[in-house]
Amino acid sequence: MPLRFIHTADWQLAKPFANMPSALAGELAAARLGIIARVAAIARAEGAAHVLVAGDVFDGDLIESVVIRRALEQLRQEAGITWVLLPGNHDPARAGGLWERIARIGVPDNVAILTEAKPFALSPEAAVLPAPLTSKNPGRDPTEWMDHAATSPGVLRIGLAHGSVHGFGSEGESSVPLARDRAARAGLAYLALGDWHGAKSIDAKTWYSGTPEPDRFKDNDAGNVLAISIDGSTPPDVKPIASAHFNWVQIASVIRSIADVLSIERQVTALPGASSRVILSLELSGAVTLSEYAELETWKPTLEGRLRHLELDESGLAVTASSGDLERLDSLAGQDGAQGGVLTVAARQLAAIAQDSSNPQKAVADLALRRLFAFAAEEREAGA
Repeated sequence: MPLRFIHTADWQLAKPFANMPSALAGELAAARLGIIARVAAIARAEGAAHVLVAGDVFDGDLIESVVIRRALEQLRQEAGITWVLLPGNHDPARAGGLWERIARIGVPDNVAILTEAKPFALSPEAAVLPAPLTSKNPGRDPTEWMDHAATSPGVLRIGLAHGSVHGFGSEGESSVPLARDRAARAGLAYLALGDWHGAKSIDAKTWYSGTPEPDRFKDNDAGNVLAISIDGSTPPDVKPIASAHFNWVQIASVIRSIADVLSIERQVTALPGASSRVILSLELSGAVTLSEYAELETWKPTLEGRLRHLELDESGLAVTASSGDLERLDSLAGQDGAQGGVLTVAARQLAAIAQDSSNPQKAVADLALRRLFAFAAEEREAGA
């Protein structure tokens, strides 16, 4: 009967998300804690009795006790699953650190914390060889001991480590070097790695699972766990399974007319899952007229309302003022000729400054001109 388990890593529970709006930061933190229930559901569906977490379970040492207790309680409630936790570079097993605090609080019976480099019996047929980190930068390869670790004949050897594989170019935050061929050297049936935040194969027996809940805009196949099945001496069967609550998406779009907005609409509509769980980074470049920019301004709130969060960068978008734009400004705002085209006069003055590359107020005038057209469009929409 094959050995089945779930490989995951880089939960970073209690990550603060300080650069996000407070309400969203709270939801992101809750989604990370929700990893436990989602991974447990996947494990049961895959017939896996064990979940191996390859480091960075928590985001750091200085975590409120109540957050630790909530995580432990959620692990405890997932009866029938053994959680095997490895200290990483964010939560190393150092004296007086996080894992000693957890030991004092009390470790649930279904949780194993591997703070020492010695074999751990996963089952009668398999042993985990852990490489726990005791500091953020131990200055050596913590998996070296696996080459000579003694296990009973016929027992499957599963490596568990956190760090950067030499020659792979890991984007991970740790500076812990790991030998690329460790699985072959140590006779491992599988080497479960953490630190790189996306799912990635180093070889048939060596994988990064990535973080199960993305925390940044990075196209690196994050948001998965790996369901592992090992049957005898054949290479392990590795199946990535989506586990993320939020979908972090980057879109870069070149806008040449307002019609190009339709391509953005199509991309957003085609995203998997609910749009209300999408965190979108949208970069706009290209060139539009002021009138088209005004239409773009009225469209952006509609897009933002469909998403959970929108980060917009339009610094690469050039806005040009045509004579027709300036003449239409008063009608855009719904003003009549009796007011003498006040907005048009203001716009012409701003346009003259914005087009003068030697004027120190060029950038300010350009922004003011954009906002003037946007306000005029909003006024027209409000009165429609």
